[in-house]
Amino acid sequence: MRKLFFLLMVLILFLAGGVFCAAEDFSPLETPVPERYHPLPEPTPDPPTILDRTKDASILENVRFRLDATFLHIWFPIIANADEALITYGDEAWLIDCGDKGMGERGVKMLRDLGITQIDKLFNSHPHHDHIDGLQVTNEAVPVKELLICFPEDSTESMVNAMDYARQAGIPVSFYNNGQVFTMGNGKVSLKFFFADNPDLDMNSNSAFTMVEYRNRRMLFTADVERPGQQAILSQVDPEDLSAEIIKYPHHAKTGLFEEFYQRVNPSLAIITNINTELKGVGYLKVKQVPYIFTCTTDDYVHLYTDGYSWVVERVPVQQ
Repeated sequence: MRKLFFLLMVLILFLAGGVFCAAEDFSPLETPVPERYHPLPEPTPDPPTILDRTKDASILENVRFRLDATFLHIWFPIIANADEALITYGDEAWLIDCGDKGMGERGVKMLRDLGITQIDKLFNSHPHHDHIDGLQVTNEAVPVKELLICFPEDSTESMVNAMDYARQAGIPVSFYNNGQVFTMGNGKVSLKFFFADNPDLDMNSNSAFTMVEYRNRRMLFTADVERPGQQAILSQVDPEDLSAEIIKYPHHAKTGLFEEFYQRVNPSLAIITNINTELKGVGYLKVKQVPYIFTCTTDDYVHLYTDGYSWVVERVPVQQ
């Protein structure tokens, strides 16, 4: 009996020593990585710069993006003779202009369809009615957290009305300056603003350009800048600062571009916030053989997105 008790005590001490040693040597195990039974799809080497699904819906069938790619998205509502564009990256949502009251309602429809719950920044390129009168309808549907302007608060009746409404609605208003850069996604996406700021030019030609840049890809928003403004900006910015694969065509394509300005931008695609195929700007693009997409020819939103290396352009049907 004593021998059995002795053996039992030895066993207990042995186990206790084992536990103690295990505790001394303990280190947390790394989370096991699930085994992958199929190889990861590699990104397509050297894919086209612009993949236009509005012309060929199957164009993405043989193109692969990185599995960890994060996309910059640009959306246009179904608008004509007005400007509004939504830019999203991650959880951030910014607007460039907000249309007039009627087109602003169309912008609201798009924002709701996309599930946008707030606009973090709304940049106004210039205070004409078709770029700022949609502020109230936009804010009442999707709250605007900050309005940024680059013209004096009393520069037009539309601007005065917008400022009055912003104060009543508690929307903070800030000025952005020539050459100022704003970033999204901890600096991954940049929006650089520049304008002629020339007292001899009208408001359209003094309106703000916006260069949106993500890695290797760029899109230039030109607001309503007419030829005199396009010419003036050439002497104020470096040539490479105007180069972009995609251009939001100025002033709804009512006129052609200043030739040297066109050469500096050298776009491969134009987005036109209009519907009229007889416009001078449309004729200009045809001569230059630059493809273009209207924002108001079908019941679809124009959607552009990029991983920073390729653009995808498509039309997305409106939710009924």
